Amino acid sequence: MFEMEVHGVNLDMLTNQPVIILKDLSSNRYLPIWIGQFEATAILMEVQGIRPSRPLTHDLLKTIIDSLKAQVNHIVINDLREGTFYAQIHISANSGQFQIDARPSDAIALAVRVNVPIFADENVLNQAAVVNEVGEEEEVERFREFLENVKPEDFKDNS
Repeated sequence: MFEMEVHGVNLDMLTNQPVIILKDLSSNRYLPIWIGQFEATAILMEVQGIRPSRPLTHDLLKTIIDSLKAQVNHIVINDLREGTFYAQIHISANSGQFQIDARPSDAIALAVRVNVPIFADENVLNQAAVVNEVGEEEEVERFREFLENVKPEDFKDNS
């Protein structure tokens, strides 16, 4: 298993569907997982520290777990079958350990609320991770800065 962090939540321009990007903390691998709008909103609100006036479903789940004196230990994106990701929430309660099947988006929304590690199985990463070459992010950032500062007169032929 490899520990991941929430790198971002973006909108896929082709499908107009939210995609969460998890980054492997030990390498330059990124795991994109397409999720629903509600789950994307729930994850973004928590990551950005926005508190809704009433609890969202994932807030309610956290409250229930806390009320039962249970503890979420971590979550794992543990499988990928026919294009569908699977996850498990690992919980300790009453001196026992439990694994609860969940959609990755729900598991991640809970994980960011209870501040526990997110892991991905090596097999899942081997199937779906995107590798970012070293220095690629810096090059993209330099290009963005260039685009922000370039003016049409910079392209005039001065010969």
